[in-house]
Parts: sequence; structure tokens; C-alpha cells
Amino acid sequence: MDNTQEINYSVIIKNNPDNETISLINSYWSYNKGEFINKPKLLANEKNISLYDLILTIKEYSHVDLECNCGSCNETLKQEVTSQTQFISILKNLPLCKECIDKRKLKEEEENKRLIEIRRKEYELAEIKFQQQKAFNSAIERYKETRIHEDEARFMIHFINTCPNRISLSYYNENYLNFHKLKLLELIHIEENFADEYAVISYPEELKDLLVREINKNSLGTKPTIANTWSRLSFLLEKNKTYRNIHTPRFSGTLLIKEDVYLEKGTKCLYGVWDRDHDDAWLTLTPTSDIIVAKNTPIHKEPEHIRDLLNRFLDNPENRDY
Repeated sequence: MDNTQEINYSVIIKNNPDNETISLINSYWSYNKGEFINKPKLLANEKNISLYDLILTIKEYSHVDLECNCGSCNETLKQEVTSQTQFISILKNLPLCKECIDKRKLKEEEENKRLIEIRRKEYELAEIKFQQQKAFNSAIERYKETRIHEDEARFMIHFINTCPNRISLSYYNENYLNFHKLKLLELIHIEENFADEYAVISYPEELKDLLVREINKNSLGTKPTIANTWSRLSFLLEKNKTYRNIHTPRFSGTLLIKEDVYLEKGTKCLYGVWDRDHDDAWLTLTPTSDIIVAKNTPIHKEPEHIRDLLNRFLDNPENRDY
């Protein structure tokens, strides 16, 4: 409390006390340079009364109207005071006017709402992470049964090490197959935003360690010692019912490989796509070594005699699986 500040107050006498009581009241409320001249205990001893009786007398026959400034906006307030302790407390901790009280209350309510919203978002984030972790744990159970090539694993490790979670749509499309495969395994989550042309890739923290561990164990990309020979692979391509534009695949779905099939690096295959009912399509892959040895070029660029042979092969109903 600033002892130099001017204090405006009025002692109010009430209930018609006698002159001796009025003198006691004036002595009790005497105030100068930031402090009361007469302390209650000393004044009670001087008047030969108990401290309790002194306090009761002061409250019964007097109070003080104290003028002070609002603790926030400096508006002048008038406070009714019944004791020296209350008087000093008000000057040390200036009260607030009604308008400032309302403003503070509103501010506290807004702060509470903000904290509640933060907690809600934290809870939602924790729930998302929990679900991702749950899906990740399930994916690990299927992981060793899934054919993930070493280059796919190394791509994702490189992505985790060097790329932000938010990437451009062009980069996403360039690496769509890698991302999509990991998504199907529920190892990553993809949020696509075609309007603003970006995608957000999120994944559990453990994903990198899992991929590194599997690579180090040479469990990825290892050529099997025994593999079934094959002469044709055929797939039904179902129309993507959520197709929106060129950034989404026209056909999408999952394929169940019922037995081990080894595709050796450098194998050249003849592929063909036929229209099916409901806008679906049928894709077949046939090693050209089963038909003819040729360079890796589109059919229309092959020599005429080879082109005719390949087209006859594709046109032959006996070479179709549908």
C-alpha cells in the first residue's frame, strides 16, 4: 500500500451513541499516512475494556465509507468498512467494479472453454493414436505373411527420414502404389485433400523400427528357394465406385493370392485387359517366354509377324480365364 496516496473516507456514526462512545469511535478510526494511529488492542487497554467489547462497539455504532479505485479500470468505488483490518485489506487488494467483474468472469469462462477444447482435442488425438496402434499391432500379426519387397520397405524408411507428413499430391501420385500397399496393410493412414492438392501420411512411431528390423533379418525381398511355376496370372479389376477424377484409380480392390508365385526380376510379361460386365475389367499376365522371346516393347511397336502372333494369342478364347 502506498503511504503517500490520498485516502478519502468518512466515519459514519449510527444508533445514537453517547459522547464517550463517539470519542472511542473517532480514536479507533484515526488514520494517517497509510496506517491507523491507534491499534485495537492498545486502544482497548487504554479504555480499560476487552478487545471483544471494543470490536462489538465499533461495529454497532459506526462504519466507514471508504473511497477507492477499481483494481482494473480505476473507476471510483465506495466500500462500507466495519474494521481496521477490512479497511487495510481493501487498500492492499483493490476491489473490482461490476463491469470489470463481468469482464473477468467472461474471460475466465472463455479460458475454461479453451482449456476444455484443448482437452477434447487431446482426447481425440489420443484416441486416434490408440486406434492406429491397435491397427498397427494387428498389422504386425499379418506382416510376415505379407509379401513386402525390400525396395518398398526402403522407400517408406526414406520417406519417414526425409519427408514431412504433409506431401504434395503429385508426389503422392508418383508413389501411389507404395503408399496404397502399406495402407491396405493398415501400417499407415492416408488423408487425401484433392481440393488443396495435398495428402497427409500418418503412421505409428514403431513403423520405421519394424521395417529396419525386417530388412536387417533379410526377411524382405528374399528369393524363395521353392516357387510354383506359372504360365498366367488373371485378375478381376472391379470398378472404383468412389472414382472422382484422374487422381484416383479407376479400378481398385484387393487380391487374394492363394498360393506362392515367384516373379523373377526381369521377367517380361504380355498383359491384356478385357471389358467385363458392370464396367469391370479382366487383366491377365502371361510370361512372353511361354509364347515367344521378344523385346520389352508395346505390342503395336513389335514387328508385324510378332504383333500378329501376340494378338492372336490374346484373341484366342482358350487363353482367357473368364
